[in-house]
Amino acid sequence: MKMRRNMRNSIVTGSRLSGLFGLLVLGAALMSWPAQAVRMSPDPALASPPQARFPRPPDTRVDPRAPKTLTGQVVDKEGKGLAQAVVHLKNQRTLEVQTRISDNEGKYRFNGLNHETDFAVHAEFRGASSPTRTVSSFDEKKDVCLGREIDASKQ
Repeated sequence: MKMRRNMRNSIVTGSRLSGLFGLLVLGAALMSWPAQAVRMSPDPALASPPQARFPRPPDTRVDPRAPKTLTGQVVDKEGKGLAQAVVHLKNQRTLEVQTRISDNEGKYRFNGLNHETDFAVHAEFRGASSPTRTVSSFDEKKDVCLGREIDASKQ
């Protein structure tokens, strides 16, 4: 009698385990089922609503071949803009020099610079000169801003 009861318990326990295993297999199969197969509703009222489409974000990549722009301001030791300062931009490859005269606030601008060329820039005002700085071709920024400081008291 005892033997039969143990055998019966093991059969019941085994069938419970196989039932649980079957449910797990069925659940896994349903989880991997393609979404299109689940939504096969012929009635459009039961279909899911269309997804909202938002505009694509703007492309923030910069064209590496685009020309550079160099802007800046020539100032004195106190930070006041120097009007009528002469700014020299030297192409390090061709040695061509471009000049600009700063405006009333000491601001200057060079447009359309070749992105593959290094440039040296310095400013002069009433015989005094700023240190020379280089605009590198390896700098990927398209708008470069360089402030130039001149000690006009050392004339």
